[in-house]
Amino acid sequence: MSRLFEGFDDDADETTLPLMPLPDAESLHHASLIGPESSLLADVPFGETPAVEAAAPIDTSASALASTEDVPVAPDVLETPAYEIPDFEKDQREVNAYEDAKKRHIRQQISSAETAIEASFKAKREQLVAEIRASRSFEEERRASAMHTTREYANAYPHRVDKRGINPPGFWENIFSFGRAGRLYRKASIATEALEQLRNGMRKRDEQLNALESQMNRAIVLKEDSIKKAMETDAGIADFHVRPEIEALYKRVEAIKKERADYERRVERGQVSPEEQRDRAMSEFKMTYTALPLTGAIIARVARYGYLSYFQLRDLAKKESLLSYDPRLNPLRNSVFDVYPVAGAVAAKLKRNENGTAFRVADHFKACWRNQEQAEELYGQHRAALREERGLPKMEPRDEAEAEIIERLAALAISVEGGGRDNSPTSGAHL
Repeated sequence: MSRLFEGFDDDADETTLPLMPLPDAESLHHASLIGPESSLLADVPFGETPAVEAAAPIDTSASALASTEDVPVAPDVLETPAYEIPDFEKDQREVNAYEDAKKRHIRQQISSAETAIEASFKAKREQLVAEIRASRSFEEERRASAMHTTREYANAYPHRVDKRGINPPGFWENIFSFGRAGRLYRKASIATEALEQLRNGMRKRDEQLNALESQMNRAIVLKEDSIKKAMETDAGIADFHVRPEIEALYKRVEAIKKERADYERRVERGQVSPEEQRDRAMSEFKMTYTALPLTGAIIARVARYGYLSYFQLRDLAKKESLLSYDPRLNPLRNSVFDVYPVAGAVAAKLKRNENGTAFRVADHFKACWRNQEQAEELYGQHRAALREERGLPKMEPRDEAEAEIIERLAALAISVEGGGRDNSPTSGAHL
């Protein structure tokens, strides 16, 4: 973080006041010549020595000196910046903790709902299994009864029983048998119908049992959607925020959101200084000022904060830093370079592969992002962005170290712009 104000000299931490001497007789006599308004020698006969009262001792303590309004006191602390930069990393942890707590709360509610739904369907499953088991115990009995009555009817009237089932007796068959044929048919028909009804009931329960699993899953999904939608309502989120373990965390997150919103409003009104924009961006995106060494660095973009302009560099470790803008470095926009200290000076060279071929900007993206598609997409965005932001005014370097880096890169840019090849590892090392 750059300091906006310089400190005072350390030697001016303490301020001392000169002690005033006590008045003597000569000074008192001289005072009498001031005019009639003076009362130093009032009522003293001529020729006599005036009596001089002892002056009260002068308080030279720190509290007395501090109370002297006419004497400025040098400050003993440095002035603080006019703005505060949030700790974005800490704030993000707070926001993540809040979001994780919300997700845990939803998962807990869903888990409780799933447990209740599973218990309900378990009871239904047990009931269906019990009914199927009971039906099977009666099936054997009804099947035996149906077979017995059907066999009796078939023995008496074999032509009335076939593969399609039993058929009722004829009118004369019932008359000549004095109703016996009808009675045999009714007994076989009732027993067969009872067996079929039992088997139909068992099939329906089997189908219900098989469908129970899918019904339970659907009920769980619907309940999950209901819980998630309830958390999006004012009542649902308010119920979550009043939980003791959430209330304090929620207040911190709300304070973070308020600070962000206030900052956006200040930006819209033009009340944010370029320095604050820069320092805030550096804190949020974990950027630093450029320092040695740089390995496989590229000009990722031109960062502008009001009247402040910087080259935003990125090395192979994906560390990003700001370098004061200098138009002489524009030829390096499509180059990969190394900057490093050597022999007490600074050296800069174009980065090359182990076989001596040029290390391209596309190679930089492939090295930083292993995903080939993502690397190609980011490389395309990079080329489009660097076509803009040209012709900006030069910025003065922050210090001598940065000025030295800029001068060395400017010398490297001349060789790049002129089509020269930088094969020496220490090319242009000394300034």
